[in-house]
Amino acid sequence: MARNKTAEERVKTLVAELLADELAEEVDWQAENINDIEDGMVRIGDLVAREFGLQKLARHTGPVPEHPPCPDCGHAGKHQGERTRDVITRRGEVPLTEAKYRCPKCRRHFFPSDRSARA
Repeated sequence: MARNKTAEERVKTLVAELLADELAEEVDWQAENINDIEDGMVRIGDLVAREFGLQKLARHTGPVPEHPPCPDCGHAGKHQGERTRDVITRRGEVPLTEAKYRCPKCRRHFFPSDRSARA
């Protein structure tokens, strides 16, 4: 529970900084209406959610063995670069970059990312 309070305080500080930046840019805040304010809330919420997703998914798809075994035949795979795809979340798309491998024995491409990042 103490961790949540810390997160709340950090969010409050971040929002105060964002609002201070907005004031420094001489935004006419008096001309804003509730719809403008809500649009800003959604925009900031989506930015935070996207960044949170990016960083959490990166942890799940982090380092893989140099030659991971093929899921079909078990032969050592060879690295073939990376692939980026969009993961659809409730808050929008989040790009996920995964290491791509090819099995020289059965010629299958595979992505040995942590399965916990998959639905």
